[in-house]
Amino acid sequence: MKNEGQFDGDFLDKNLVIFCFLGIIQDKLDATVDVWNSHVIRPSKNDKVPHGRPSVMYSVPELYDTQDYLCGITPHGVNACKEDCTFRSTFACDEDVFRLCTLIVAERNLDIANEAYKALDLYQELKQVLSTLL
Repeated sequence: MKNEGQFDGDFLDKNLVIFCFLGIIQDKLDATVDVWNSHVIRPSKNDKVPHGRPSVMYSVPELYDTQDYLCGITPHGVNACKEDCTFRSTFACDEDVFRLCTLIVAERNLDIANEAYKALDLYQELKQVLSTLL
C-alpha cells in the first residue's frame, strides 16, 4: 500500500488500516493460538522436558507430575494492577473515525472484510469517501 502511494501514515491512514484490517489480524492470531495450544509436543531425550498438548499441560498439570504454578492474589493486589493498567478502548481506532467508517459502511451497504484483499478494497473506498468529506 505504501509503495503504491495508498498509505502515507497520517492519522486517517493509520486509523483506516486499524478499522479495516484489525479484525482479520486478530482472527489470524486467535487461530495461531488455537493451533499452538492444541499441538502435541513430542517426547524428548531429556526426561525433564514435558511433552503433551500445551492447553492440557496448563490446565491439568498434575497429569505431568508437576504442580499448578498459578499464584493467588488479594483484592488489593487486583486493584493495584488495575491502577497500573491501560485497558483497551471499546474502539480499536479513533472513536470519531470508527463512527464515520461505520456510518459509511452502513450507508453504502459495504461488508466488513474477512480477508486481506477485501479489507484493502474497503480501505480504499473509505479513504476516498473520507477524503472528499474532510
